Amino acid sequence: MKNIAFEISPLLLASGSFGDKSGVYRYYYGLIKAYGEYVKKNYKDIQIILFSFNRDLLNLPVNREILELLDNKVFLLLSRFPEPKSIDFDSLKVVTNIFKPFLKIINLILPMKKIYTYLIDNIRFKSYLKLLIKEFKKNKVDIVYHSETCFYPISGFKSVLTVYDLTPIIMYYFHRSETNDLSQRKLYFARKYCKGLVCISQSTKNDLLKHCLLKKNTNITICYPGLDQSFLAKRNDMFNDLKRIISKKTDVLKKNRYLFFYSTFEPRKNIFNLIQVFSDLCKDNQIPHDFKLVLMGGEGWGKVKQKAVNFIKENFPIEDKNRIIILDYLSDDYLISLIKNAYTVVYPSFYEGFGLPVLESMALGTPVLTSYNSSLIEVGGNAVIYCDPHNYYDLKNKIKYLIDNPSQIEKLRKLGLQQAKKFNWNQSAKKLHQFFQELAS
Repeated sequence: MKNIAFEISPLLLASGSFGDKSGVYRYYYGLIKAYGEYVKKNYKDIQIILFSFNRDLLNLPVNREILELLDNKVFLLLSRFPEPKSIDFDSLKVVTNIFKPFLKIINLILPMKKIYTYLIDNIRFKSYLKLLIKEFKKNKVDIVYHSETCFYPISGFKSVLTVYDLTPIIMYYFHRSETNDLSQRKLYFARKYCKGLVCISQSTKNDLLKHCLLKKNTNITICYPGLDQSFLAKRNDMFNDLKRIISKKTDVLKKNRYLFFYSTFEPRKNIFNLIQVFSDLCKDNQIPHDFKLVLMGGEGWGKVKQKAVNFIKENFPIEDKNRIIILDYLSDDYLISLIKNAYTVVYPSFYEGFGLPVLESMALGTPVLTSYNSSLIEVGGNAVIYCDPHNYYDLKNKIKYLIDNPSQIEKLRKLGLQQAKKFNWNQSAKKLHQFFQELAS
């Protein structure tokens, strides 16, 4: 088998800090890292090429996690290219002057400045693409693995793409128009140009086959996410520091006396329903007075985070009586402490391609309440409590059930630890290599 090239624009754009680690980042980075370790251990004749279709990204400082990848000599980052040839602006000026009268008329209909910029960018990209292809051939690349945001048809190589989920198709109303447009273009690319597709769950594969008319010879495999060992490594418990951070916002947070949610704040995550349920449980005295709800994550779209903050101000105007805490992203050390010390993690999403918070929480021994839909059923198995995310009363009753039945918590801890072991990066890396071999043969 020849070498593999991975397009890593999403990794180059991120700093590698937790705030930048979307589910896509964590999956793609984890898969590439695991595959590199698998190749290093088993195949001395294979090299993994890292590149970007966006030349400008190569001028940015490389984040620490990519540098850690490059410590493994299996990887080669294509970052040194000769400067692009300068555009002959004088010649373009002569042409412009000749057609100036016509351009004035055309400019009334078409934005000529945008067209001009597009043409220049296109010339530069095509020039860079030729250099990339030359490097691919020089390094004996056979398969090009395109990224979530940067995919481009190149002949002479087998194209592969990850399909994370089809929510922009199935639940378009939960996404911005730009996201829906990107998803449509990505599926068109997958249908027309890809020899192989990698799905992150059986649920995603089922949706893909249902909603996308693929070519008959398109190969599809499932590579589940795993957990990086650094995530599970023994760390100092940061809970005392967390109490100091949170005490500025409310009264003291206690171990094992709070529900925890973490993810990007966006409509699909069903956050507002969770906040409303918890608030009503508090008002109805159906939950112990020292229990709190902690939510952590960055602002996505739809102003969900701001709406949540406004709701808290309206319903808990006295700050020291507020029982709902909203945090921005914190580092992995703080995240892990928040997960491990929570009574349960609540993740009532309307739909997921996989649902990493469910896996991460189970692996750390924390019980999970999540939605009975999409891939969450695959991830949770029989080790979590399920709810109907569309049913306010079901979510409310399931939270109350867990709080009223602490004996269930210990049972769920044990089941969760066993379930989490089913998802392993080493297995996914091995499966990915077998998939590459099938494509290459």
